[in-house]
Amino acid sequence: MPRLAAITLVTHLNALQHTPLSSEVAASLVAHGDVAHHVVDADGLLGLDPLRSSDLITALRAVQLVAPGSWQLALPRPGALGVLRGPVALNRAGLETGAVVVHASGGWAFVPHRVGPAVQWRVLAAERPFPSPSAAECERALSAELLQAAGTLSELDAPSGTRPDVDLPGPLLAAAYPARQQRAAERALRLLLVAEAGLADDRDVLHSFAVQKRADVLRRLQAAAADALCAACAWPEG
Repeated sequence: MPRLAAITLVTHLNALQHTPLSSEVAASLVAHGDVAHHVVDADGLLGLDPLRSSDLITALRAVQLVAPGSWQLALPRPGALGVLRGPVALNRAGLETGAVVVHASGGWAFVPHRVGPAVQWRVLAAERPFPSPSAAECERALSAELLQAAGTLSELDAPSGTRPDVDLPGPLLAAAYPARQQRAAERALRLLLVAEAGLADDRDVLHSFAVQKRADVLRRLQAAAADALCAACAWPEG
């Protein structure tokens, strides 16, 4: 899914900037399990050939030259753009795919599109994004929403939905990330998938009040899980 590709790219971009990781190794780790990753820089924002796609190694080398610094993950959905501030073309592309990797100072963003067994990244212009909340703050908010959701669904005698069979591809974040952030990201992604599965399946809910109440609590859980996942993907400062 594009979301997993974006998580892998953003954390390896951050590791590339803040650790001795090489572009070659980072590209190999990002593309792991896929046939290929290509980058389309139609506006030449990274200085790549705008008339054809570039391989990921070339794109990562360009990032090191022209776009140093940290990157953030955005998981936009209708009514909630996350850290994205625009422009409109980026917001629209992000809503179409549900995932964006954006430079923390603005200027550049990567938007993934899966093409069969490969991934194509589009480089788009980006405004400076909103700062991500702290990982600890988001973890507390997610725990609170999880408790609230469990209590509300129990009162309604409404199921949360069919629990998805989540098979995460090994460590979710780049290896340079602290173990606590790895665990936080995996927990947030699992809960995000559970909330999304529940929102997509209300067949066992018997009356309209329960349908609405259940949807409300699952949307709050979805939002908290998305925020926690984005925060866990930010490079740990200090």
